[in-house]
Amino acid sequence: MSFARLALFASFLSGSLALPSELSQRQAAATNPNAALPGWTFVGCFTDAAPATRTLQEHTITNPGMTPLLCTEFCGNFTTPLNFAGTEFTDECFCDFNIQGTAVKVNDTLCNFPCGGDSTLTCGGASLISIFQNNNTGVGPLPTNKAKVGNFTFDGCFKDVDGTDTRTLLESFTVQGGVTIEGCTGTCLANGFTFAGLEFGEECWCGNGFNLPLANITAPLGDCSRACEANPTELCGAANRLSVYSIPPPVVSSSAPPTTSAPPPTTSTTAKPSTTAVPPTTSTTSKPPTTTAPPPTTSTTAKTTATSAPPTTTTKAA
Repeated sequence: MSFARLALFASFLSGSLALPSELSQRQAAATNPNAALPGWTFVGCFTDAAPATRTLQEHTITNPGMTPLLCTEFCGNFTTPLNFAGTEFTDECFCDFNIQGTAVKVNDTLCNFPCGGDSTLTCGGASLISIFQNNNTGVGPLPTNKAKVGNFTFDGCFKDVDGTDTRTLLESFTVQGGVTIEGCTGTCLANGFTFAGLEFGEECWCGNGFNLPLANITAPLGDCSRACEANPTELCGAANRLSVYSIPPPVVSSSAPPTTSAPPPTTSTTAKPSTTAVPPTTSTTSKPPTTTAPPPTTSTTAKTTATSAPPTTTTKAA
């Protein structure tokens, strides 16, 4: 911290402890030409820390004459307007598409440092940032995760270890056109991997599983809060945080047994009643009546004709 900034802080300290009514009057000073631009609304006072865990990370400027007007003009003047602008420590301005998950909202009265360019307005505090949200036409939606992209589903937010050999996912790839959820998952799939991790808004990591125990790397979902550089409507992890997507393994075993066990009862129970009905119809009743009738008819008539002929020829010769 420079001597000039310390002197500026000391000169304002005695008059900077504004009462809640005074603070509200300062932040809502719509008639003040140094207030935030139209369409920007004050959303609160948040904690801030440096450097990688800044509450707003995309862009920053420092100006001794800082005001909410200067800061919102700066953050809203990019090709893709940013969603948030924040003033801090009287002369600092930060911009981002999202408020990082490491920030904690605190009582608005704690952001009580007078702005360097207008002491009737407040510009954050020491490690505290006064944040405004851009509600103007043409500003994109806040970045989010996607539940499903192609064959990949969102698994959550996980820690990564930087500067060591024990990263959560081991393979890093450059994505043509910049890192997005679609671009990273597609790159991992094309290279034979089923896990894709997006980190720090611009990194793509791949693998076929986690390189570290799951219990050691699970992180709160809010930790993965940085917008993708190539598509600020999507979330791409954060510093040492991975937004992870994976292809679920195919489910095969649980559905197969019910399918194979059903056919046996169907074929065995219906076949037996059909075969038992046939024997009574063809065998025992028809053969005995058919074979017993002919013998009495042919044997009895032949013997009767032979015994009557002799008496007729012997009486005529005498």
